[in-house]
Amino acid sequence: MAIFLVAGVIIGILLGLRFKVLVLVPASVLATVVIILSGSGHELSTIILTLVGTVVSLQMGYIAGSVLRSLARPYLPEWMCSRRSGTNC
Repeated sequence: MAIFLVAGVIIGILLGLRFKVLVLVPASVLATVVIILSGSGHELSTIILTLVGTVVSLQMGYIAGSVLRSLARPYLPEWMCSRRSGTNC
């Protein structure tokens, strides 16, 4: 379970640095599928707790990444703030 929590935070930070909030929907669905497939030998309560913890850690990581992006905005080069890069500065 701890691996899923740590991976959720790291992936959430990376997603928060680059994408908008709607990216959490497919990321949560993907995390759900991975957890259900990998936890087939465990109890249902363990799988549900892992799933909820991972989705919450994804969201917390996304918030941290978004805050980091807003704090780093003045220091980003101009080409990273262009419309073509997908990040609005």
